[in-house]
Amino acid sequence: MGTPPPEKDQRGSDDWFNCPGFKRWDKPPGPRRGTRNFFRFFSLSTIITLLIVIMTVVFFRDVFRDRRGLEQARHEAENKVRLETNGAGVGTNQGPAPGMLSPLGAMAGTTAASESINTSEIVFKKASPSVVTVKIFSGPDNRLLVQGSGVVVGPGTVVTNRHVVESDSEIRVIYQGQAYPASVMYADRDYDLCALGVPSLPAPQVDMASVQTIRVGQRVYAIGAPRGLELSISDGLVSSVRPYGAFPLIQTNAPISKGSSGGGLFDTDGRLVGITTSSAIDGQNINFALVADLISQLPARTADIKTLKPIVPVQRADEINNKGLLDVLQERKQAIAVSEAELKVMGEEIDRYTYSLNEMKQSMDGFLSSRNWNAYNDMTPRYNQLISLSRELANRYKQKRQTYVALVEQHNQIAEQYRKQGYMQ
Repeated sequence: MGTPPPEKDQRGSDDWFNCPGFKRWDKPPGPRRGTRNFFRFFSLSTIITLLIVIMTVVFFRDVFRDRRGLEQARHEAENKVRLETNGAGVGTNQGPAPGMLSPLGAMAGTTAASESINTSEIVFKKASPSVVTVKIFSGPDNRLLVQGSGVVVGPGTVVTNRHVVESDSEIRVIYQGQAYPASVMYADRDYDLCALGVPSLPAPQVDMASVQTIRVGQRVYAIGAPRGLELSISDGLVSSVRPYGAFPLIQTNAPISKGSSGGGLFDTDGRLVGITTSSAIDGQNINFALVADLISQLPARTADIKTLKPIVPVQRADEINNKGLLDVLQERKQAIAVSEAELKVMGEEIDRYTYSLNEMKQSMDGFLSSRNWNAYNDMTPRYNQLISLSRELANRYKQKRQTYVALVEQHNQIAEQYRKQGYMQ
């Protein structure tokens, strides 16, 4: 028989205590066990830190890469714009010098100037054949008294300013170097406008446009003979369209000099919109033109030119405003007269209502005294209805009275302003 195997010492075996939840109490922990735990903890924290660092680096790398991409795209776009506007070769990336226009702005300005020049040429080519010079001669020596301009508006018909031909002398229309005798056909009794008959004049008539087509700020062109310089063109803007009696007046900053009176003011389509007539002596580039709508009304508004008061071709700027102011004053007077008539009628109606109410009240008091309840009850609804109508009429009268008072105050203010400027006594 062999020797039996020795019994295993359960206390000295590590297998028993290697189960989870058990701790050796008979042996102190060796150095390897503590070292292994330390490196296990160190490795986990290191991994977490490295992950955070890597994620941070990746994030900022993407941010800086996107920024560089945007900057590169912007630079490429700017270079492309510079090359297209400058028309230069590759490598011309310099911007405009300080105080200089950018190429794009210079190009836009050149284009606008070119379009303006082309429009002026088109307008002059279309309208100038219908613009003539009007000269007034006197005496056996044919001494030149007055010179102005005119526009052909019909076969053998020239429109000009009244003050050009007011002197009782010989009138001649100059067209393409030839002189044609003329006479006054129509002279407006209120405005500085007249029509001349020139039977043998071969000039074509101009196209006309109504004042309704005019807009403040639009470009216009004046063609005339300033200082005797025939067929001169200047351009400007419509500064305003001002009320001036029955017809408005065009205010423009297009240069107009002596000799331009009676010339034409044309729109960009070469249509006649006004007859240049006067300038303000107390302003700069404040010129006026009568609207072309007035031309068709000349036959109905004509008067003997010899009986009309002479017209001064220049005037103060405030005369234009005060002409419109006078029209407003007249309108206020008419409105006041209408309001007075309406108030008078309403007052008479209120008196009739008051008289009827008094009569009915006396009758109702009599019914009460005689204890005639049926008659009293029958009259009460009519009495109440009459009171309601009377109150409604009184309210309307009050409103109309307030309107009347406001019109009177406006009239007095305008009249005082007109008086201070020396236009009313």
